[in-house]
Amino acid sequence: MTKPSTVFFASLAAGVLSMLDLRPAASTSLRLITGVEVMQQDTIRTKKKNESVRIQVGGKGKDGKNGEQVYINSNDNKREELKSQGTVTLTDDLKDIKSISPNGYIQYMRSVNDDTKRLEIKSDANGKLTRTYSENGKQVAYEPAGRKWLQQVMPDLMANTGIGIAELVSDLYGKSGAKGVLAEAEKAGSEHAKMRFVNYLFQQPGLKPTDVKQSLQFVDKHITSDYERRKALGSVSASHLKNKDVTGSYLQVSDKIQSDYERRKTLLYLLETPDLSKESTAMALEQSGKISSDYEKAKVLQQLANQPEFIQHNYKPTFSIIDKFSSDYEKAKIVNFLLKNHKLSQAQYKELLPVVSRINSDYEKGKVLRNIASAIPADDKGLRAEVEKAANTIGSDYEKNKVISALR
Repeated sequence: MTKPSTVFFASLAAGVLSMLDLRPAASTSLRLITGVEVMQQDTIRTKKKNESVRIQVGGKGKDGKNGEQVYINSNDNKREELKSQGTVTLTDDLKDIKSISPNGYIQYMRSVNDDTKRLEIKSDANGKLTRTYSENGKQVAYEPAGRKWLQQVMPDLMANTGIGIAELVSDLYGKSGAKGVLAEAEKAGSEHAKMRFVNYLFQQPGLKPTDVKQSLQFVDKHITSDYERRKALGSVSASHLKNKDVTGSYLQVSDKIQSDYERRKTLLYLLETPDLSKESTAMALEQSGKISSDYEKAKVLQQLANQPEFIQHNYKPTFSIIDKFSSDYEKAKIVNFLLKNHKLSQAQYKELLPVVSRINSDYEKGKVLRNIASAIPADDKGLRAEVEKAANTIGSDYEKNKVISALR
């Protein structure tokens, strides 16, 4: 069981990391500090009135099994807390707890305008359940009051905490396919709750490309969070990304991601797909041009440039994107990367040299031109003259002469 002090320090660390804007590394850092994992997507902190604070913590116990899961959600007049451990199975009508794995439990509290109800369901070593229910601190018989209350709160409990959703999605998919699962997901309140259904849907065996496409269209329509969008895209298997229709839907979702960091991650994930179609590669390149950060943009271009025939089919749009880089360092770096990994044609060099000429830094420009001078054919006088012309745009005589010497 996770100690209260551990949960406290985990939530405290989450707040600190959030303020420092170290979001990509937050989960890993907290796991190292506390031994439990704070899920970034489940941690929302705000000082605005009436906004909720949600924390979900989980880890592995000494026996290697899932540790205690903690969920807290509160605002001005409502607070709910859930602690659970073990595998929870719901009844077929999804209104009650059917079983909990041996020695597991659920503890749930909801307080609305100081009206507080608590329910605890424990499983002994043989899996036998005992139920305890209270209202405002006074124990009340579970039948019928406790059972009725559980049935009332179960939809919210499932959507917010994920309890029973895996079983529900499996059942719905077996009966009515992806359409049935997504219809149920649409009823969930928050984007995060909706995404629980989608994530479990992606885990269904025998999932068809049409199901994946339909799910991505659902994400595009209902999910605005950059993080949730990227998480959904990261759940699409490489085998499905080979399908052009699926990839088209994938890129439609990623195209609305505003965060440079999240967009870069979605594009890099896609570009790891073996035998990605030329059309999909071109669309990914187009989206990389919409990334504001030169650093993040260069990361995507490097991944694209790892494809053997990438420059052959995409050199004009690629050079156009590079030309718009603000950072001379990043611009020179990606050009040098292309020169190292691809043998350019005369036409491609002539398209690239004006881009290089517009690098402001004499040092970076000279370095790129020297690399070009060493790569072009020694007997191509016309191309070497173009390089010398570009060298004449260097203000520093020292850097200019180094390029001229490399041409001789």
